Amino acid sequence: MPSFLDPGTVPLLLVGAVFFASLLQAVTGIGFGVIAGPVLLVTMASAGAIQVSIVLSFLIALMLTPITVPYVNWRLLRPLFAGVCIGTPLGALAYLNLSLEHLKLFAAVVVGVMTVIATGVLARFPFFQTDTRARRGAIGVVCGILNSALAMPGPPVAAYVTAIKSDPIVVRSTTLVTFLLSYPIALGFQAMFVGISDTLLPTASALVLPTIAGTVSGVFLSRKLKPQHLMWLTVLFLMTSTLMLIFG
Repeated sequence: MPSFLDPGTVPLLLVGAVFFASLLQAVTGIGFGVIAGPVLLVTMASAGAIQVSIVLSFLIALMLTPITVPYVNWRLLRPLFAGVCIGTPLGALAYLNLSLEHLKLFAAVVVGVMTVIATGVLARFPFFQTDTRARRGAIGVVCGILNSALAMPGPPVAAYVTAIKSDPIVVRSTTLVTFLLSYPIALGFQAMFVGISDTLLPTASALVLPTIAGTVSGVFLSRKLKPQHLMWLTVLFLMTSTLMLIFG
């Protein structure tokens, strides 16, 4: 199981994937686990890749906190986070008892449904755009499951807040702060159920610089995009997530 004690030994493919994933997560609020996760899994050839993805995603959310907190929809965030607390241990159990292929299939179905809802094609059915506390909690549960199982909590949250027609900037901010709160919980359950990987610290340390560079680049890019562009970029990301889960 390779770890990268020397940054010079990190494969260029992995550096590029982490940079690009960080950039897109800073722009849309989601995407790091979808883009960097599969490359980490292939490169590290171990489940420790999930933990590396969690740590680097948490770093991104932490960096963006000062510019995202003012735009957070706290009324939406509270039930989401309550759901995350319920879903995270369920995801850890799924991680232990299901094969990676079954986990990916489950995630593909969930994200695929969320993608359809986020596009607005079901707008003629008010059911799919109704915002209730119970639904926010349910989305949080799904987010928590995907968080600890695959380090991919973003798609359900982003799809839901897009479907209820929240401002794209609010979508990004609420999603990133959800990550900030939920990733430490996910890592804690990973530690409890499977232990902390020996490759976590050296690999995450070697990838800090491309993560920071991608995040800063994404912040500058997001300032040049219109809200409508951000919304459709989120939808595109959800579609990409589904395809990568199915064919990756």
